Amino acid sequence: MNKRPVIVISATRFFQGGTLVIVKECLKFLSEYYSATHTIKALVYKKALYEDDDVQGVEWVEFPKSRNSAFHRLYDEYINFYKLSKTWQPELWLSLQDSTPRVRATVKAVYYHNPLLLKPKALKLWKHQPRLEALRLLYKYIYTKGIVSNDFVITQQPVIAAYLLKTYRLETGKLKVFPPTDYLLKHEKSPDVDSKQGDTQTLKDINSSFQEADTKPYTFIFPATAFYYKNHTVIMEACRILQKQSPGLVYRVFLTIDGSENNYVKKLVANGRKDFPQVAFVGFLKREALFEYYMEADCMIFPSFLESWGLPLTEFAGLNKPILCANLPYGRSTLAGYDKAVFFDPTNANQLANLMIQATSHSLDFHPTKTTVEADFHYIRTWKECFELLLK
Repeated sequence: MNKRPVIVISATRFFQGGTLVIVKECLKFLSEYYSATHTIKALVYKKALYEDDDVQGVEWVEFPKSRNSAFHRLYDEYINFYKLSKTWQPELWLSLQDSTPRVRATVKAVYYHNPLLLKPKALKLWKHQPRLEALRLLYKYIYTKGIVSNDFVITQQPVIAAYLLKTYRLETGKLKVFPPTDYLLKHEKSPDVDSKQGDTQTLKDINSSFQEADTKPYTFIFPATAFYYKNHTVIMEACRILQKQSPGLVYRVFLTIDGSENNYVKKLVANGRKDFPQVAFVGFLKREALFEYYMEADCMIFPSFLESWGLPLTEFAGLNKPILCANLPYGRSTLAGYDKAVFFDPTNANQLANLMIQATSHSLDFHPTKTTVEADFHYIRTWKECFELLLK
């Protein structure tokens, strides 16, 4: 009896957010369409992160030390994975975590989506989050090493594909752009807001704090992790401007940070809780709880300087609600064709404050969006197309 061909998915660094969603959707697809004919090996941080998802027929290999240090991650990528590949002899090794591992496989592919290499010079990571700058250098000099050895390099946005093409002189035929819109909208709008993680406020508690208001506050939301480049600061600055210019404006802002994440955010949240009663720092939310907040919100603010795609933009656009987005290539690409978006300078708090006033009065000036990057790359639209290409 012949051994079944092996597909390896490596994603040992992911534990939350949009990246984890992508890994889950990939494994769900493989579970449904390839587990009967192939051996699927999923290399993950912890299997428990996937227990709520219907993923059958997958062999899990945990790497619980993967988030302890860069040393552990590099050891896995360039030594441990190589040993495993020699044993498994996979037909396909797909790295979903940007790096190109040293492995033996019939087909090697990497899914590259981290935007750190596109960091604007004005973004001072060393000053505000030095560990993030160290990670950027790790990407620039280590994780991209060997990228040309892949048979395929997949990105979410054409702007990232264009950067990799120019910087690493990749063959155009190797580069594929895979916008995640096809599967990111397959969310569950569960009413279970208590299914969140961490010490976060429930939506019921937050609403009760606003019950004394004569009218229901207009609600903004910015769901983002606690990285400096997410640019929570411009929202705080806009709120300060509104306090002075429109003290009677009835609004609130949900931010999915709580100060426990890092020193930069700890200071930001401490100042925000002292100065801005309109801002609710709700902490990290699991996806089901996050959609409850989406349903409560009237408008999304998305001022991030860097994104590979911007998962919340796709999710919130699916609800047909207004979005105030940074005027950057990722936003115009992700929201291309969406008719309820307004773009602003992410360094201009005055402009954002004015747009927030317009949003509360339902007077935003929407205009059609177009991607700012027109590149001649081959596009993939579904996981089915993706694996048919990788395994043909």
